[in-house]
Amino acid sequence: MGCFFCYTRGFPGNFRLWHDRGLITVSKDFPLKIARQLDSIRVASCGYLSPVTDPFQELEKHYHYSEKIVEIFVRRNIPIEVVTKCWIPDRVIHLLSLQPDSFAQVSILTLEEGKRKLLSPGGADTTSLLKNMERLKEADIYTVARIDPVIPFVTDHKEELLSLIRELRKRGASHVVTSVLDIPLNIQDFFWKNIRRFWGKGVEKKMKELYQEKIGPYLHADTGYRREIFSWLKETVTREGMSFALCMEFEVKRGKVEGLNHTYMTTLNCEGKDIPIYIRKNNHFEPAYSCPGNCLNCKTPLCGIEDLAMGREGSKKDWKLKDYRRWSKILYPCLPL
Repeated sequence: MGCFFCYTRGFPGNFRLWHDRGLITVSKDFPLKIARQLDSIRVASCGYLSPVTDPFQELEKHYHYSEKIVEIFVRRNIPIEVVTKCWIPDRVIHLLSLQPDSFAQVSILTLEEGKRKLLSPGGADTTSLLKNMERLKEADIYTVARIDPVIPFVTDHKEELLSLIRELRKRGASHVVTSVLDIPLNIQDFFWKNIRRFWGKGVEKKMKELYQEKIGPYLHADTGYRREIFSWLKETVTREGMSFALCMEFEVKRGKVEGLNHTYMTTLNCEGKDIPIYIRKNNHFEPAYSCPGNCLNCKTPLCGIEDLAMGREGSKKDWKLKDYRRWSKILYPCLPL
């Protein structure tokens, strides 16, 4: 989307190729690879398009990879979510509507189109983003609005945020996810250059005074600032009739990194929608044993997979394809994959 603040600009490999040279890499036969992976497991969780790139950029009009992947999940009755700053194709909305636990997240940082053009020049215009929500609501698809990230001194004005929150609710959002911008250390010069370019040295100076906390490879805004705005957003979003959560927000306490979400979220998970683990029966997946889908808080796994009781202290929370294959064998030791 050309967002100058995007955290993926700091990633290595193909992401760096895009940041340095503007070259976009497409993985050959990626939907086919996804289909083969899904057919190699009997345990599945909700698909995610995508934590690192928008699924409906211009290349989608040529390759249709995202549409194909959504169809691959839906045909197997596995839930999938899409996260976008772009116009959602009609067929994707139709496919999402066929799978009851599938849903969509629409990222919208501001109602001011002039700001939107500077922040996300490759994304859809503000009117189209709001229309996305209306179309999703009309199709009876659970819809999340992402005010993610809030950018200090640029999009954090409370009057502006209040107008945005009310408009999101009016257009069909049920849940709001937010964060305050983190700045990747390895692209901070690029970031500050663009802040100066679009908002001037005055805003740059105030932001540099605010961004003094380092957590991992990122600069974070002062914890006091973040806590104040999260408290206000939680109160405002709740008052407007939506649920609320944070995304990837942390603080350092006594030398230990701790998450902030448990203090502010009003739901059991970040997306606000509890989605069960799905189990394959023949070629069709079904929800597992009335599982409520709250893996992050679960201590007694109804799905039968002890690893997924992530409410237990010290549990792992980063699962890979090999883990899903292992769980498949645990639950169905006598059946071939």
